[in-house]
Amino acid sequence: MAIINKPSLTENNLAERWSVSIKTLQDWRRKGTGPHYLKLGKAIRYPHELVEKFELEHMAKGEE
Repeated sequence: MAIINKPSLTENNLAERWSVSIKTLQDWRRKGTGPHYLKLGKAIRYPHELVEKFELEHMAKGEE
């Protein structure tokens, strides 16, 4: 899978996209429940393709 087609999202970018706090993203990483990410030194990056895949996998199907 090529994951270099679009620039990766930073923590701030993804938090803004999903209207969640950075603390929430950090908690999900710690628990292993959020989207896959790259850790480059101290920098965290979320490849667009993996974020979109995560969104599709967690899309609600009808009423809950």
